[in-house]
Amino acid sequence: MRLFRRSNSPISAHPISAFWEWWTSQGHTIDPHQQSPALEQLSRKVAAIHPDLTWSFGPGRESKHRLTVSAGGTAEVRPTAQRWLHAAPPENAVWEFRSSQEADPNALGNVLEIAGSELDLSETRFRAEASARKLRVHVGVYHPAFPDLPEPARLQVTFLVLDWLLGEDDVERWLGHIEALETAPAELVTGAGLLHAVASVAEQQDRDKWTLLRWEDADGVPTIASFRQVLRWIDYPTLDVHNGVHAAFAAQANGLPADGAALDPLRRLEDELESLLGFRGLLVGHETTSGRRTFHVYTDGEDQNVGAAMNDWARSNHLAIEPTPDPAWRRVRQFTG
Repeated sequence: MRLFRRSNSPISAHPISAFWEWWTSQGHTIDPHQQSPALEQLSRKVAAIHPDLTWSFGPGRESKHRLTVSAGGTAEVRPTAQRWLHAAPPENAVWEFRSSQEADPNALGNVLEIAGSELDLSETRFRAEASARKLRVHVGVYHPAFPDLPEPARLQVTFLVLDWLLGEDDVERWLGHIEALETAPAELVTGAGLLHAVASVAEQQDRDKWTLLRWEDADGVPTIASFRQVLRWIDYPTLDVHNGVHAAFAAQANGLPADGAALDPLRRLEDELESLLGFRGLLVGHETTSGRRTFHVYTDGEDQNVGAAMNDWARSNHLAIEPTPDPAWRRVRQFTG
């Protein structure tokens, strides 16, 4: 009796692996300044990885050319762009690679054609309002041509200029509220002024600093939360799964630990969890209320080993884990800024 049968179907390569195999054998010969069928192949290979990814060429920092494959600011797609970059071959004298649009120091020296108008970007001005607590800069963008442009065009120019001036990642990392301004406010700064405002905020970030919060709900039930201060998902783009790890404890009548000794088992769990994660995940904080502490942990959704290790650890400690896809860290945004 025949027990096994060999499949005649070829095993398909992962789209990222397929891209880099093609790039190594053919794609690296592309001339960014000439149209060729290879550019259509490049588009198809990128779309096969994810249909929302975009690509562009530019001059490299250390290499002659740069290939950027970008998620265009979409958090749900950014982990894929980062995994594409992690799989890239070593950079050389000809090619280097990026997973997001980098800042262009000459961005405001260009003329942009849009909606039938030509905009001299050197005339762009900015309103910059820094938030010391959130470590973000709220930005208004103004150009003298804005009053004559339709709103969609104004918004498109606004985000293009900010992406070019700061780079996609720093727009996500440091900017807060963004708006296109039809009229010039009293206090405007140049692009250099906006860069200075962002740099002043960025230098205050301390990823190892924790903050403690206390509040009560409408029924008077207290909650204590402790979180790493001002974390940004963009700094950990492949940690795209939120894991809520729930631990019960002996509580007093208000739902909080009765005394310092009651916290010792929770501190032990926290130490074990951070040791287990190592560099494969991040504990961003925890909330304590109604006899339960919830640890907020982010891991890589494609790292099956860390997921299995966390599940084993949770079972051995009689804990519950709730994993949820959350590439933009929306589950903890109110705590981490």
